[in-house]
Amino acid sequence: MTFLDWQLAVCDAIATLSINVQTWPLCGLTLGNASDLDLSTPWDGCVQGTVVGSLVRRTEMCTEVAVRAAPNPFRWEVLEDEPKVQRTCIGRHFRSTEYEILHTGGFVRLCTERGRVYWLAQNEHDHRLPDWKLHFSVDIADVPRAWDVLSEIFLNQACDFGMKAVAGEALDSWPDTQRGRELTVYIFQDHPAYKGGGPMMGYCPGFEHNFWLGPEFERAGEFWLDFVARAEDALAAAGIRSRGAADGDLSLGHYASLRNEAFIFEPVEGLYIYPPNESGWNAAGHVCPLHLPLATRLSAECSAGLEKLRKLRGSRGCCNRRRR
Repeated sequence: MTFLDWQLAVCDAIATLSINVQTWPLCGLTLGNASDLDLSTPWDGCVQGTVVGSLVRRTEMCTEVAVRAAPNPFRWEVLEDEPKVQRTCIGRHFRSTEYEILHTGGFVRLCTERGRVYWLAQNEHDHRLPDWKLHFSVDIADVPRAWDVLSEIFLNQACDFGMKAVAGEALDSWPDTQRGRELTVYIFQDHPAYKGGGPMMGYCPGFEHNFWLGPEFERAGEFWLDFVARAEDALAAAGIRSRGAADGDLSLGHYASLRNEAFIFEPVEGLYIYPPNESGWNAAGHVCPLHLPLATRLSAECSAGLEKLRKLRGSRGCCNRRRR
């Protein structure tokens, strides 16, 4: 039995209340006999101190483990109430996927272990590898509700890697240059740099499958276009307000936009930098992971051509001034 199988077995036992007095080793919760438990609060399949009554006591470092992804165990209200509690959810679709919450750097992140390794690999390669993202433009006041909508779709569609939103404490200071990128969903694209499985291989014997980076974990463009369609409908139905597509992004709808944020070389500074908004939606020129409609492609190509022309004119003007 694998560790994940063991987690599921114990969670299922708790869910059916077929337990004696014991301590849940992953989250420090002490559970009483089933007959003694206060079930006035509906059981939702999550191992939570507040769900099963007064006999459940949380330790200082508690991990809340959800047996299933429905109802959404990562609702904004729950996360903001106790932002540093370690939360895990096990999703069962075509394979079991373990999700977790990270609350760091001014963002709330919903991710898998593979997603954390992907971010590690991006750092290791100075952010120069393909870094495709779906951005969702949301009014600052609507970010909590938009998170609930998108995180539920993310779980229901068995997405891998990760998504994030501006954290509650950072909402008021969200810069205007990042308008339209209040929520982000990561699109993994394989790269030769990941050959052999990525940076964790050799450091996790027996658990390589949790951290492996490779082409088998790419999702087809149709998958992401379907994700966008579902998100657009759900956000609209929830009455979420949009702030308009982010500057430099390729608009995919009322809320969604696409951008490759792989770093680009800045000759004046002599180093690779985050692509400024004016550099467009694919400044690094990597292959787009989505099969975009013809009208969208033509619009994107025209915009890119105009941007190159603008830069060319600017550089020539600079040269002419130097000659004078």
